[in-house]
Parts: sequence; structure tokens; C-alpha cells
Amino acid sequence: MKREPTYSDALKAGWQLAWHHKSLWIFGFFAAFLGQMGIVEFLAKTSFGATYLRAPSFFVYVWDFFTEVPATTIVQSLNLTADKFVWLIWLLVIFIGFGLLFLFTSVVSQGAIVHSTGRFIEKKGKKFESTSVSWHESRKHFWRLLGLNILRKVVLVSFISFVSWGMINALIEPSGGDILLFFVLFLLAIGMGMILSFLLVYAVGYVVLEEQSFVQSIRSAWRLFTDHWFVSLEIGFVFIVLNIVFVLLLLVGMYLLFLPSLVMWTTAFLLQSTALYVAGIFLGFVLFVPYVVFIGSLFNVFTTSTWTYLFARMHKKGVVSHLVHLFHHK
Repeated sequence: MKREPTYSDALKAGWQLAWHHKSLWIFGFFAAFLGQMGIVEFLAKTSFGATYLRAPSFFVYVWDFFTEVPATTIVQSLNLTADKFVWLIWLLVIFIGFGLLFLFTSVVSQGAIVHSTGRFIEKKGKKFESTSVSWHESRKHFWRLLGLNILRKVVLVSFISFVSWGMINALIEPSGGDILLFFVLFLLAIGMGMILSFLLVYAVGYVVLEEQSFVQSIRSAWRLFTDHWFVSLEIGFVFIVLNIVFVLLLLVGMYLLFLPSLVMWTTAFLLQSTALYVAGIFLGFVLFVPYVVFIGSLFNVFTTSTWTYLFARMHKKGVVSHLVHLFHHK
């Protein structure tokens, strides 16, 4: 009797693809800036938002900066001549251009990992798709993938804003009803956010691997989730644990790689040498930054590949919960 696949198979396949196909790491590096697939990013940012009473988004910080300090005030304080003002405009255009190019690369890289994983599964691991082919295929889906990522960010900020509002309401002259309202909003945001995170993960799979439209992919993702909601939650919580391990690896790596810098800083303090202190900072970052890039890229490829494997199995063969599988055999 042929055994039905479980999420353990997805984890094994995701790790195999991430570790043995290092050409995907560059995709993992750029795709990491879009945020991790699954529920971990949502849970982390919701907790952050509840703690600091704001939506943790780069765009929110930029908006705060320009609303608190008007653009006219900034320009006046620079006291620029006409030719320098033109150069400033060109500089802004160049920065915006690089930003758009970076966004394009990140979105296409995400799709390229999904496409490579899908083709790897189709060929049963016997042949790996060329990364250039995956890049080209993902590029054709750029606008739909961008739309899904924007939708994910909008949903994320919206739910975190509700949680932050509930927290503020509970802190300012709180009553029993205000505190209860906060907990209800928090639990509701967590539950709905988890579901929407799964939907958008599966929608990306439908766009890249099944060539579906933006709206059709979301509808298909909803049907897929309702058919496999328990497995989705199960693998979601597994990734929460794996993310804790990931953070611990980062902390251990930072401690070990900054040890030489610590020695140099101690020596610099004894010798009163500023140059040695600066050299210690430089050495620490030279050692630590490549480590962060390596482990972050690898983990992002692993995460995306695992979710793609689950998606591919779910909508074709189905995936059995690991807990259900164990109880069934008992």
C-alpha cells in the first residue's frame, strides 16, 4: 500500500532542495526582503505592533518622517542652488530607480524559487530546472506576484493596526470591557491573519505553477486551505519552532564571529587605540554579515520550497497530517 505524503516529506524535500541547489541562494537572499512565507512574519510583527503600539512597516516610518518634517522644510534647510537642486532630483530618481529594481528582483526571485521547486517535484528530484529558466518563467508573473505581496502587506498592517488600537484603548483608562476587547481583537487578528497568510502562500503557487489569474488564484487557494486546514496549521506551528532555532543560530553565530572583535576592543581599550577599535568593528561586520546572508538565504529557500512542496502535493494528491498519520498507524 502506497503511503500518503505528510508534511515531514515536505520538510525533507525543502531541505534537500535548499542545501543541494546552491544556485537558489541568490534568489533566497532577494526574496527574503519580501518577508517569509507562512504565518511567522505575521505573528512576529503582530507581537511587535502590540508592544510598540504601531504597525512595524518601513513605509509607516517613511510616512512619519515626511509628515513630522515637511519636505519644504527639508529643502529650505539644505539651502541649495538651482544646479545643486537639479542634482538632488537626479539623485532621488536614481535611488527610486534602484529601489524599483530591487523590488522587481525580490518579487521575481520569490517566484523563481516556487517555480524551481515545482519543476523539481514534477521530475521527482531526478533533474533540477535551470535557474535562468525559473527566473524567466517567474518574470512573466511579476504583476500578479507583486499584487499578492502588496495584498499580504496591506492585510498585515491592517490587522496589526487593529491590535495596536485595542492595546491603546486598554491602556488609557482601561475598563474590564476594554481589556476583553483587546484580547478578542488580538485573538481574532491572529486567527484571521494565519488563514490569510496560508491563502496568499497557496495563491503564489497557483499563479506560478498553474498560470492562474490574480482573483482565480485566491479563490483556488481558499478551496485548498479549507480542504487542508489542519495540515496548514500544523506546518505553520512547526515553522514557528524552526524560526526560533533560526534566531538561536543567528545569536550563536554573532557571539562566535564577534569574539575576535571583542579581543581587539579589549586591547584597544588597554592601549587607548581608536584605530584598533574601529578595526575590530570592521572585522566583526566582515565576518558576521556574510554569515547572516548565508543562513538567511538558505532558510528562506528552505521555507519557500517546503510550502511549495506542500502546495504541489495538496492540490494534486493531498497531504496527511503527521498527527493523523501517527494515530492511524496506532
